[in-house]
Amino acid sequence: MQVLDGHTHIFPPELIRQREKIAGHDKGFAAIYGDSRSRMADGDGLVAYMDREGIDRAVTGCFPFRDAARIRLANDYVLDMATKDTRIIPFILVDRDDEDKALAEARRCFEQGARGVGEIAWYDRPFGARERKSIDALARYMEQTGMVLLMHLNEPVGHRYPGKTEADFGEVAAFVEAHPALKIILAHLGGGICFYELMPEVRKAFSLVYYDLAASPFLYSDDLYRFAAAFLPDKVLFGSDYPLLTLSRYKPRIDGLGDEVKEKFLWGNGRRLFGG
Repeated sequence: MQVLDGHTHIFPPELIRQREKIAGHDKGFAAIYGDSRSRMADGDGLVAYMDREGIDRAVTGCFPFRDAARIRLANDYVLDMATKDTRIIPFILVDRDDEDKALAEARRCFEQGARGVGEIAWYDRPFGARERKSIDALARYMEQTGMVLLMHLNEPVGHRYPGKTEADFGEVAAFVEAHPALKIILAHLGGGICFYELMPEVRKAFSLVYYDLAASPFLYSDDLYRFAAAFLPDKVLFGSDYPLLTLSRYKPRIDGLGDEVKEKFLWGNGRRLFGG
């Protein structure tokens, strides 16, 4: 069975070496990678993971840095890796708070083969009205080009962990409703916003919204997988959050869902979203 990993991260080696320096200037980066024990990987590491665990395609991006030069460096690195290994589906990052810069970088990278933007995240503050409005112009451009948005969301309750920030689900829903042609992956099961798809009006508005399983072994019991199989079988993508975790950590849970759902989570839903 083919496998698409819908959520992985890589870094240029020089940025990995600069971890401590970057953490001193970028609060969001420090929240996730300030601890030297937090795993970072370069492109060669990703390719080795794909070879080792039988990953046929991988959605791959870097990190939403605050520095424009680092964003460009990271995007060029991801695009270059995708040229060298066509199994990689390249996603790029932009300046979330500067519409003009965000659009310019998205255009530049789209012309070089970028398939999406993400994982876009606000690790240093909650997602609210200001954050929603700051990416409206970017979202309109992505609707026109068919690019996919991978958006980070955390669950609003439960235990704390590095990088966990609150999100106003009303504002998330308003963003989705404002961009009905935008294909969106909400990371980490959308922080639980997926459960509201049991409401018919939300299901209708979220018709182009998908969810990935990234980091779910750290967050939910195995009941989560049965819920997803029963109520969201056509909307969930496997995503490892590599190098945080790998396919092997998820596979026993997904294997228990039956062949039809397993194929959808591991390959079919991603193939429908990205084609090919």
